[in-house]
Amino acid sequence: MTAERRVSTPTIIAASAFVAAAIAVLGFTLEGGWTADGAAAAARLTARFSFFWFITAWSASALAKLWPGGWRTVLLRRRRAVGLGFAAAHFVHLGALLIAVLVFATPRSLTTIYGGGFGYVMVALMALTSNDWSVRTLGPRNWKLLHTFGGIGIAGIFFVSYLGRLEDKPWLAIPTLSLLGAAVLLKFAAWMKSAFRARAA
Repeated sequence: MTAERRVSTPTIIAASAFVAAAIAVLGFTLEGGWTADGAAAAARLTARFSFFWFITAWSASALAKLWPGGWRTVLLRRRRAVGLGFAAAHFVHLGALLIAVLVFATPRSLTTIYGGGFGYVMVALMALTSNDWSVRTLGPRNWKLLHTFGGIGIAGIFFVSYLGRLEDKPWLAIPTLSLLGAAVLLKFAAWMKSAFRARAA
């Protein structure tokens, strides 16, 4: 039995949520405990953690299409688990955000509230439909449309969020935006490869 099969999807989800919760606690601890600054730090750190889950799941198909075999194919087979791991981590991030806003009255713009709310709706919809029953019920085409649109929407929210940090936190924004840009290029290259093969067939 391979290591891939030994790690179940529930285990991956639980591990992601546990680590995200530990990171949130660390954020509070580093910024003085149960304070507005602590909640803000917990939100920031959990967002960064969940981003790496997202970018891994979002890039899996393109990587496997461009370079089949090896870890890329393993990653593609486990993409659902990785995506659910992202959802788990991102909802821990939401918890930290809600503490900052509702408990400590940290101000948030309407753009952030509506944009972030849309993102969490998409994360929830994608998580709830990440199962074979949903694929059958929605139909493969509609299911793929939902997950494609959701992935692009979440990527866009991350892009806007980190673009706004270019001036004050370039050390964070530049690598993150570069990873997003690389993922977009990978997806475009994978699409071009599929289109070329379709024309050649």
